[in-house]
Amino acid sequence: MFSYKPSAIVTYSAGQWGGMRAAVGMRTFLSELGCLPVSAMIHVPKAQEVFAENGSAQEGEDQASWFDYFGRTFNQLVWWAQAASEHRERIDPHQLVRDFKTDPSERNAP
Repeated sequence: MFSYKPSAIVTYSAGQWGGMRAAVGMRTFLSELGCLPVSAMIHVPKAQEVFAENGSAQEGEDQASWFDYFGRTFNQLVWWAQAASEHRERIDPHQLVRDFKTDPSERNAP
Protein backbone atom coordinates (compact mmCIF):
# COMPACT_ATOMS: atom_id res chain seq x y z
CA MET A 1 0.00 0.00 0.00
CA PHE A 2 2.76 2.48 0.90
CA SER A 3 5.66 0.77 -0.84
CA TYR A 4 7.59 2.80 -3.39
CA LYS A 5 5.52 5.93 -2.82
CA PRO A 6 7.23 9.26 -2.14
CA SER A 7 6.31 11.00 1.09
CA ALA A 8 7.04 14.27 2.84
CA ILE A 9 7.11 15.00 6.56
CA VAL A 10 5.24 18.08 7.75
CA THR A 11 5.08 18.91 11.46
CA TYR A 12 3.95 21.71 13.69
CA SER A 13 4.19 22.22 17.42
CA ALA A 14 3.27 24.67 20.15
CA GLY A 15 6.89 24.83 21.24
CA GLN A 16 10.18 25.13 19.42
CA TRP A 17 11.21 21.49 18.97
CA GLY A 18 8.22 19.11 19.36
CA GLY A 19 7.52 18.75 15.66
CA MET A 20 11.19 18.31 14.83
CA ARG A 21 11.54 15.53 17.40
CA ALA A 22 8.50 13.76 15.98
CA ALA A 23 9.88 14.08 12.44
CA VAL A 24 13.12 12.30 13.32
CA GLY A 25 11.19 9.15 14.25
CA MET A 26 8.73 9.55 11.41
CA ARG A 27 11.42 9.29 8.72
CA THR A 28 12.40 5.83 10.01
CA PHE A 29 8.75 4.80 10.30
CA LEU A 30 7.95 5.86 6.72
CA SER A 31 11.02 4.03 5.42
CA GLU A 32 9.95 0.88 7.24
CA LEU A 33 6.56 1.11 5.53
CA GLY A 34 8.38 1.22 2.21
CA CYS A 35 7.79 4.92 1.53
CA LEU A 36 10.47 7.09 -0.01
CA PRO A 37 10.65 10.19 2.25
CA VAL A 38 12.11 13.26 0.54
CA SER A 39 15.03 14.93 2.27
CA ALA A 40 13.35 18.32 2.81
CA MET A 41 10.88 18.53 5.67
CA ILE A 42 8.50 21.22 6.85
CA HIS A 43 8.53 22.21 10.51
CA VAL A 44 6.39 24.98 11.94
CA PRO A 45 7.47 25.75 15.52
CA LYS A 46 5.16 27.84 17.70
CA ALA A 47 2.38 27.30 15.17
CA GLN A 48 -0.07 29.34 17.24
CA GLU A 49 2.10 32.40 16.53
CA VAL A 50 2.31 31.66 12.81
CA PHE A 51 -1.22 30.61 11.85
CA ALA A 52 -4.68 31.87 12.77
CA GLU A 53 -7.45 29.44 13.75
CA ASN A 54 -8.72 29.35 10.16
CA GLY A 55 -5.27 28.27 8.88
CA SER A 56 -4.24 31.57 7.32
CA ALA A 57 -1.00 33.26 8.30
CA GLN A 58 -1.23 35.60 11.27
CA GLU A 59 -1.01 39.29 10.49
CA GLY A 60 2.57 40.41 10.33
CA GLU A 61 3.78 36.99 9.18
CA ASP A 62 5.64 36.99 5.89
CA GLN A 63 3.48 34.62 3.81
CA ALA A 64 5.91 34.66 0.91
CA SER A 65 8.75 33.29 3.03
CA TRP A 66 6.51 30.48 4.33
CA PHE A 67 5.44 29.59 0.78
CA ASP A 68 9.09 29.53 -0.32
CA TYR A 69 9.90 27.27 2.63
CA PHE A 70 6.97 24.92 1.89
CA GLY A 71 7.79 24.97 -1.82
CA ARG A 72 11.19 23.32 -1.33
CA THR A 73 9.57 20.23 0.19
CA PHE A 74 6.61 20.13 -2.18
CA ASN A 75 8.88 20.52 -5.22
CA GLN A 76 10.99 17.58 -4.07
CA LEU A 77 7.85 15.53 -3.44
CA VAL A 78 6.45 16.28 -6.90
CA TRP A 79 9.78 15.50 -8.57
CA TRP A 80 10.10 12.13 -6.83
CA ALA A 81 6.44 11.28 -7.45
CA GLN A 82 6.81 11.91 -11.17
CA ALA A 83 10.10 10.00 -11.34
CA ALA A 84 8.67 7.03 -9.43
CA SER A 85 5.57 6.98 -11.60
CA GLU A 86 7.58 6.99 -14.83
CA HIS A 87 9.92 4.28 -13.58
CA ARG A 88 7.01 2.17 -12.28
CA GLU A 89 5.59 2.15 -15.82
CA ARG A 90 8.78 0.47 -17.03
CA ILE A 91 9.55 -1.80 -14.07
CA ASP A 92 7.05 -3.06 -11.50
CA PRO A 93 8.93 -2.88 -8.17
CA HIS A 94 6.56 -5.42 -6.61
CA GLN A 95 7.93 -8.02 -9.03
CA LEU A 96 11.51 -7.34 -7.87
CA VAL A 97 10.97 -7.39 -4.11
CA ARG A 98 8.18 -9.17 -2.30
CA ASP A 99 5.99 -6.80 -0.26
CA PHE A 100 5.77 -7.04 3.52
CA LYS A 101 2.04 -7.32 4.10
CA THR A 102 0.91 -8.95 7.33
CA ASP A 103 3.44 -11.38 8.77
CA PRO A 104 7.07 -10.75 9.81
CA SER A 105 8.07 -13.87 7.88
CA GLU A 106 7.31 -11.90 4.70
CA ARG A 107 10.29 -9.61 5.39
CA ASN A 108 12.56 -11.82 3.33
CA ALA A 109 15.16 -11.86 6.10
CA PRO A 110 17.08 -14.87 7.46
